[in-house]
Formats: sequence, structure tokens, C-alpha cells
Amino acid sequence: MSSIDQNKIAKNTAMLYIRMAVQTLVSLYTSRVILDALGEVDMGIYNAVGGIVMMFSFLNSTMSTSCQRFFADEMGKGNYAELKRTFSLCVVVFFFIAILIVILSETVGLWFLYNKAKTAGRMDAAKWVFQLSIISFIFTIIKSPYHGFIIIKEKMKVFTYLSFFEVLGNLVIALIISHNSGDRLILYSFLMLVVNIAVSSFYILYCNKFYDECRFKFWWDKQRFMELFGFAGWNMIGSLSVICKSQGLNMLLNMFFGPVINAARTMAYKVYSTVQLFSEYFFTAVKPQILKSYSIGDKQGMLKLVMQSSKFSFFLLFIVSLPILLETDFILNIWLKKVPDYTYLFTQLVMINALIDSLANPLATSMQAYGKIRNYHIVCGIFTLSILPVSYIVLKFMHYPPESVFYTSIIISAIAIYVRAVFVKKSIGLSLSDYFRYTLVPIFAVTITAVAISLPAKNYIHSHFWNNNIIQSLAVIVFSIFISILTISLIGINRSERKNGWNMIVNYIRSSRKPD
Repeated sequence: MSSIDQNKIAKNTAMLYIRMAVQTLVSLYTSRVILDALGEVDMGIYNAVGGIVMMFSFLNSTMSTSCQRFFADEMGKGNYAELKRTFSLCVVVFFFIAILIVILSETVGLWFLYNKAKTAGRMDAAKWVFQLSIISFIFTIIKSPYHGFIIIKEKMKVFTYLSFFEVLGNLVIALIISHNSGDRLILYSFLMLVVNIAVSSFYILYCNKFYDECRFKFWWDKQRFMELFGFAGWNMIGSLSVICKSQGLNMLLNMFFGPVINAARTMAYKVYSTVQLFSEYFFTAVKPQILKSYSIGDKQGMLKLVMQSSKFSFFLLFIVSLPILLETDFILNIWLKKVPDYTYLFTQLVMINALIDSLANPLATSMQAYGKIRNYHIVCGIFTLSILPVSYIVLKFMHYPPESVFYTSIIISAIAIYVRAVFVKKSIGLSLSDYFRYTLVPIFAVTITAVAISLPAKNYIHSHFWNNNIIQSLAVIVFSIFISILTISLIGINRSERKNGWNMIVNYIRSSRKPD
């Protein structure tokens, strides 16, 4: 019998989508107000300078992934005494990571800020943003083991409640800076720090109150540390490659084109990060099941879940991506008072990249569960890391326009998906033919069919119906969503998956009436 708890996945996914609905509506409005209050230059500076600190976050994300894997392993075995010791050890490790990141930021990071970053004459404000970003990131590091523990415990209500607080906090910040006559960039950075401190403190206090395993007591075991660090050491390559792909490209754009281009990228990624939640929250609910099923020996159940979650992650993202790709101009003009140059094209390209990347998480998580990840992260990390030097070459020596870095990322990301699947095949036994047949073929079929129907329909609607551009664009959006759902239902999922999906919805409705 499979160890996969489909009902728990459904319930946790539903809780996360409640979070997403609130977060999406408020964050989109907040982003509009903040861009209007800060302006393109200051918005670009905030994200470029903050990105310098984020370049060192690969250390944090590496250990966070490692800790979650070991937490899941001990929970799967029911060894709660060892889980408590492992948690305390993780807290110690994250403390030293915080110290290391401060050192790197105040040396390498400051050098880059003074010598390479373009701040459009706003260096004094950029210094404040940089230092406040360091402090904010320290709190992010400290909360990481507590955040990871809640994920493994699958307490998704906690994320929902915190999201209400976080998005409302960001809304208050937007309203405050829009009515402030001082240096809004510095004030914005400070208020964002305050919200991050409050959220981080809640994670720590919540875990200490409800979980004995999270009550820190200094414990050190060299062998256990070496296991953690050995797993993390190879994970570090993968985390570094992801950071280079995101923040590294952001810094490249700043070096070659200045903060206004950073503002365009920021708004494009705001759309990306908002839409990506449709697949990310689903996978957040699935991830613990993948880790736990492998830890108890249900390898076949895990591989089936990897293939299904890859497909559903893509479909969930595709449903909202297609209307955005078709009506990018309309959506951005409705959302923002003034759309920075290049935002339209950047948004379309990052959405295509997001669809490709949605296939990566289930494959990567299966390798984390397997544990022997050295070769996987070396090879996949090299592919992803290559995005940065290749982008530098096309900008520096070939003098390509800024969008070329996104084309580079799309091509290399697509190749990396195949490489990831090959590693899962060799390590765990994933059948590439099954992965192609049950995951990629339905994805290609749905994408080609939905685009082939929606694109001509868009042109027809704009040419033959109504004289109002708003009504025409809304009609295209509704039609493309309908076609996406219809094609997914008919050719994207099989009869068993449709039946399981319906049962999960019914069981969630029933279980939601009972206490958690």
C-alpha cells in the first residue's frame, strides 16, 4: 500500500491557496503603490543592492534543505530524541552561517557596491539599504530551521496566518512611504526590516511553544555535523547556481544598463513570483510526502508522486501563465500607473522560464531524499551556473540587448531538466520512458493545443468583437483560462487522476469540518 497521504496533500494545498489568494491581491496592489512612491530608479537600487546580500544566501538555502531532509528522516523513523538533537545542532550551524554571511557582505559585498554597482547618484541611500538588508537577512537565517520544521510537520495553517500578517504589513509600509516626504528608499528598507523581524520572531516563538523538539539546548556531535555538512556541501553547488541565476543576472543588468532596467526586471519578477505560487504552494504540500515516503522505503510511490507532481505543478502554473502571455500589455497597464521600459518583454520571458523550472523541484527533491547528491549537484550546478558567464559574454563582447540574459536562461534551464531526470533514473530508478509518456507528453500536448486555440482566438476577438479594448482583453483572458482547464482535463490527466482529484476535493471538504 502506498504511503502517500493524498488527503493531507489536498488539505495542505487548499490552506496554501487561501494564503495565496490574499497574498496575490494585496501584494500586487502594494507593488503598484511602492513603484509609484519610490520611482523606477529607487526601486531598481533597492533590488540591485539587496541582491548583493542575497548572493550569499546560497549558504542559508543549502543548510535549510539539508535540515529538512534530516528532520523528515528522523520523523519517518519515529526517532524524536535524535530529532531534537539534530534540530539544536542545526540552530548552532545557522548561527555560524549568519556570522559568515555578515563577514562576506561587509567585505566582498561592500567592494562590489562601491566599485561595480550603478546607483544613479544615490550612493548614500544605497549604503543604508545595504546595511539594513544585511540585518534583515540575518533574521531570515535564524528562522530557517524553525521554518523548515513547520514545513516537515505540514502545518500549513501557520503559513496562512503569517501571510495575512506579512502582506498587511507590506500594505501598511506602502501607504506610509507614499505619504512620506523624506528619503523614501531608506524608510522603505527600514520598515521591511521591521516586518521581517516580526515574522521571524513568530516562527521561533511558535515552534518553541508547540514543539518540544524545537526548544534549543546546545548540543554538538562532530559525526552528526559532518553528515549534515557533507549533505549540504554538495547541495551548496545547486543553491549557488540558483542564486547566480537570479541575483547574479540582476547584478549583471545593473552593471551594464543601470537601475532602471533593474526596476523592469523587478516588476517582471513580481508577476513571476506571484504566479509561481500556484505551483509552488502545491509542491510545498507534496514535498514532505516525497521525503517521508522514501525514508520508509516506498520508492515506487515516491517516483509516481514525483511524476504526477511535476505534471500538476506545470499545469497549475500554465493556467495562469497563458492569459498573462497573451495579454501582457493589458495586464501591466491595468496594474501599474507607469510601466518601466522592457517590463513587457521581461515578463513574458520569465514566465516561460518559470514553466520550465516548475518541473525541476520534484526531481531535485527526490535526489535530496536519496541523499547521495554529489554528482547530481556538480553536473546540474555547472549547467545552471553557466547562465551567468554566458550572459556576461553576450552582454560584454557581443553587445546583445538586456533580454538576451533571459533567452540564455530559458535554453540552459530546459537542458538542465533532462539532465536532472537522467540522474533520478540512475540513482533511484525513474523510468525515462515513463517520465516522458506520463509527464512530458501530456505537458506538450496541453501546451500546443491550448496555445494553438487561444492565439487565433485572441486575434479574432480583438478584430471582430466589441470596440472596447478592456472588454476584448478580459474576454481573451477568460477564454484562455477555460481552454487551458479544458485541455488539461481532456488530454493532460488520465481517468485515474481525475477520479483521485475529485476524491481529494471531497475528502478535503469533509476533513475541513473537523478540528486539525
